[in-house]
Amino acid sequence: MNQLIETTTNEQGEIIVSGRELHEFLEVKTSYKDWFPRMVEYGFVDGIDFSSILSESSGGRPSKNHAIKIDMAKEISMIQRNEKGKQARQYFIEVEKHYKQQLPQYNSLELALKAALEHEQAIKEIKTDVDYLKGSMRIDSLQQQEIQQAAKQSIVQALGGKDSVAYQEISKKVFSAFWNEFKRYFQVPRYGDIPKIKHDEALRFISLWRPSTSLQMEIDQCNSQMAFG
Repeated sequence: MNQLIETTTNEQGEIIVSGRELHEFLEVKTSYKDWFPRMVEYGFVDGIDFSSILSESSGGRPSKNHAIKIDMAKEISMIQRNEKGKQARQYFIEVEKHYKQQLPQYNSLELALKAALEHEQAIKEIKTDVDYLKGSMRIDSLQQQEIQQAAKQSIVQALGGKDSVAYQEISKKVFSAFWNEFKRYFQVPRYGDIPKIKHDEALRFISLWRPSTSLQMEIDQCNSQMAFG
């Protein structure tokens, strides 16, 4: 389709025409600044049917122009009651028809993009739910048993073995100190409340655990009795 008058679309996807270009095409003798206000008197509303813009004139000074919606452009063309007006109106009808023929394609692309974005959002929500479930699921009975056995082994080793004096005399105290520290670190009321995702971290905590300095001195003092006994 030959482009008699340049058309574009605004942010709302509406076809718009330059007022000055339409004025020039219609070969109106009256100056644009006088002609356009007269056209507006036919019932067109600023902000609805057209909007004012500034464009650079040949002299470098900004001149007033208008972005006219295509319905207004068709009516203005018809008002001229001459061959150029008839030609312009027919041209705008063809432009509008061509534009509408393209809409299904654009709508399909828009729907595909929307579907892709919704799919991506759904995946994010599912991932969020999965992460939440991972964070809220507690260790199972086998994992609890594994932690308990690992803790017992680490504590007994710190006491010097089951045959040590420290084990006989203060094992309860050391066990209590360990579990208090363990629960404080993981911020749980009991070790069975540890989230599944922290199971490996719990085993690492146990492997790295050592009695506090004062408790270690007490253990050493107990076990020194064996050496002198």
